[in-house]
Amino acid sequence: MAKLRLQNEWKMWVSLVLLLLLIVGYLWYASRPPTEGDEPLWRVTGIVDASTIKVRGSGQVLEVALAGLNVPQSQQEPAKDFLNKTLYEKWVRIKVLDQETGKPKKAFVFISGEDINARMIRWGLARIDSDEKNFDVRPYMELEQEAEMSKRGLWNK
Repeated sequence: MAKLRLQNEWKMWVSLVLLLLLIVGYLWYASRPPTEGDEPLWRVTGIVDASTIKVRGSGQVLEVALAGLNVPQSQQEPAKDFLNKTLYEKWVRIKVLDQETGKPKKAFVFISGEDINARMIRWGLARIDSDEKNFDVRPYMELEQEAEMSKRGLWNK
């Protein structure tokens, strides 16, 4: 019987193991959810109504209510259409204000750093809820006054 000589086969096995480790490392890196400023982003999977969205990320599914917004009946359809066009199937960052269970979490929603809550007020799609106690509403009130002066959205009468 001929003897099998193993001389340089170890180099092939080391190369194969290194290649496998590189592939596993790349797949791990590529499969992580994106982040913005070291905060995880959430994928918008549905628009529930004019001020509530569903998001998925980090192994969770959340229902998020846009904080401090009061959408009048006349703006329900335009506001829902706006959220659908702006957020559906996009990655967003959320800043949760309360942690109540059983209800949608009140939060600010940001897309590419822009505050969606503020944009809705600026375009006249919603009013600021002046009874909100979880954050300072003054900057949003200024946006509401700007929308009213420019006769946008619900102020267009």
